[in-house]
Amino acid sequence: MKASSSVLFRIAARNVLRHRRRTLITAIVLTVGIAVFIMFQSLLAGMDRVTIDTAIDYDSGSISLRSREYQEFYPGSDPLFKNIAIKEPKAIKDRLPALLPKGSTWTQRTRFYVQVSNWIDETPALAFAVEPEKDKEVFKTSSTVQSGAWVSPAKAVIGLDLAKDLGVRIGDLIAVTAILPDGSLNAIELEVGGIADLPLFSLSQQAIYLSAQDAKALVGAPLPVTEIDIRIPPASRLDALVAQSDAAASALEKAFSGIEAMSIGKAMRDYLAMRNMKSKFAYIVVVIVLLISAVGIFNTVLMSMYSRIREIGVLAAYGLEPGQIKRLFSLEGMLIGVIGSAGGVLLGAVFVWWLTSRGIAFGGMFGNLDLGNLPKNLLIKGEWNPLAFIQGFSFGVLVSWLASLMPARKASHIEVTEALRFV
Repeated sequence: MKASSSVLFRIAARNVLRHRRRTLITAIVLTVGIAVFIMFQSLLAGMDRVTIDTAIDYDSGSISLRSREYQEFYPGSDPLFKNIAIKEPKAIKDRLPALLPKGSTWTQRTRFYVQVSNWIDETPALAFAVEPEKDKEVFKTSSTVQSGAWVSPAKAVIGLDLAKDLGVRIGDLIAVTAILPDGSLNAIELEVGGIADLPLFSLSQQAIYLSAQDAKALVGAPLPVTEIDIRIPPASRLDALVAQSDAAASALEKAFSGIEAMSIGKAMRDYLAMRNMKSKFAYIVVVIVLLISAVGIFNTVLMSMYSRIREIGVLAAYGLEPGQIKRLFSLEGMLIGVIGSAGGVLLGAVFVWWLTSRGIAFGGMFGNLDLGNLPKNLLIKGEWNPLAFIQGFSFGVLVSWLASLMPARKASHIEVTEALRFV
């Protein structure tokens, strides 16, 4: 007897539904495992996104143009020295509209080391000379000012932790001292015009923002430009954002000799390498869960086979071939896998929806611990990752099918005469 595929499928579906309890238990294990895998991948993608976005919003933009000497000498040397400043920054900025994606914005900054004093104590700091209005088009630093106002002439903005360290408040006067390119010292007096609760500990503890006008009074004119920071239009997915910034940076390096375009992907290269390791850990978790599920599916199909020896004998007596019997039982295992995997995808979608809409707040768990590239008030929102859904479903079905092969093969080798003895 040559049974069609549809007939075998109907028999397999009937048997799966007949053993509801075993099927349900096995499918639930598979569902939870795949859902956790999808959620974990979404959470990792969200952590990567918040890390990259924080760097773009507050530190380097999507791309940072610097002289080729900059990376060699900084941070080991003060970036004020002329040999690492960008030459002819205006000529570079004039050509940017033709080289960048539409909607890109840019601003110039001068980054250099200073000493900040409250007239009693003194502490090292990292100064940023900014163009106040242009800076807002690229960075979100101005939005973190929790008291006072953004940078203006004679008024500086300092990080919250730096303000606490110096014991200064809005309206207090501070002295800012810098080493000039010729090796001499100069100092100016500024008012604390704003205190910024910056999300990065490194900036909150040591950053001071002052206007280009005040920076010229401190270090002299013309003011060296250490970087031109660029924000390209955002992408919905992290991989696309990194790829776009890398492509734009490559085009800029070809256009300008002596300039290094530091894309966010290049700047965060070490972190992105760790991201791949974290992703592999997620696969280890799902493999362990799937192995547990595979044992359950193996047991379910095997028990089904032993409880249906008489049925196998009758089917074989009617002419069902051993290969078809094997196919019948492997279809049962695959159906359990489809049910569990579909449940995992649906439950995973619920988890991801919750992560994308609300997220998980971790900030209070770490207190004042420096989280490196992660923001202080860490709120991780998930990201939709279609590939994780496809992988989770495919893994579940594949493992279920493989787990059913051995009992299916055993069923196909049962002799008709031996099976009919149980009738």
